[in-house]
Amino acid sequence: MRYKSLGVIGSGKGSHFQKSIEPVLKKGKFFKIEGFLKKKSLNRKKYFAEKEFFKKKFDFVYIACPSQLHEKYIIKSLNAGFNVICEKPFVTKSKNLKKIIKLAKKNKKLIFECFMYAYHPVFLYIKKLIKTKKFGTISYVSSNFRYPSLKKDDNKYSKKLGNGFFYDTAVYPISLESYLFKFKGKPKIYQKILKNNVDLKGYVTLESNLVKRFYFWGEGQNYSNNLEVFFKNASIFVHKFYSKKPKEIIFLKINTIKKSFTKKFENSNHFELMFKTIKKNYKKNSFLRKNRELIYNQSKLLDLIRFS
Repeated sequence: MRYKSLGVIGSGKGSHFQKSIEPVLKKGKFFKIEGFLKKKSLNRKKYFAEKEFFKKKFDFVYIACPSQLHEKYIIKSLNAGFNVICEKPFVTKSKNLKKIIKLAKKNKKLIFECFMYAYHPVFLYIKKLIKTKKFGTISYVSSNFRYPSLKKDDNKYSKKLGNGFFYDTAVYPISLESYLFKFKGKPKIYQKILKNNVDLKGYVTLESNLVKRFYFWGEGQNYSNNLEVFFKNASIFVHKFYSKKPKEIIFLKINTIKKSFTKKFENSNHFELMFKTIKKNYKKNSFLRKNRELIYNQSKLLDLIRFS
């Protein structure tokens, strides 16, 4: 199996890329890092200034820079002939999204937003439960992504760099509307808490097909990274749903009227599973269309909630 070459945009010290993505890529069998974008050439192998970087012949680019810069580098990467794997949010405003999708279609390139939780076996199991209606129809859903305050110099407290916690944490539960549910309409309730024009935390209530979903996110709270779905005949709960350590054992609790039990999922690295899926399918038209649709739906809904 030939490795696919990969260029990286945004790999600062202590970043999510360095801690979670790079180790998987170095260990995996699917991609090989051939270059890093730096503001200035460091005269070191694999480190390139912007002009040099976009002249390279990478198969893929992984974008992990501050979210406000995503759109710029997505467009430059597509024009350079790269398939694009991008950290969430794909873009912070959907204004130019149709232009990006049109460019990706024209160049026959993949655009992919990294929601790695959707490739973990626990997610696939829940998706199957919903599709088969094993426990009946859904009554309501509750999901959280919240954590304690971070260091004061963290980018997410900067309007210019991180632009708050909406794009860092709210994007996860809201993405369920693309990956599990089909939301159409307007948010029923939306509230956020701001400081220095940066959102810190908030919640939104969405409702469609008589199913209510309650999503909470932000900083300055007890750590919470879970999903709870209430069906007609049972409820299910996953504590570590969005963020997991490599090969961490995940427990799905199932409560029915007659009994309660726990289903265990282990030995699954959702980062590795995501890259494996990309490598296997990136040339398939159905995969290209599916990911363009997921990105479009997610970005439009984020705009609808954010600017309502």
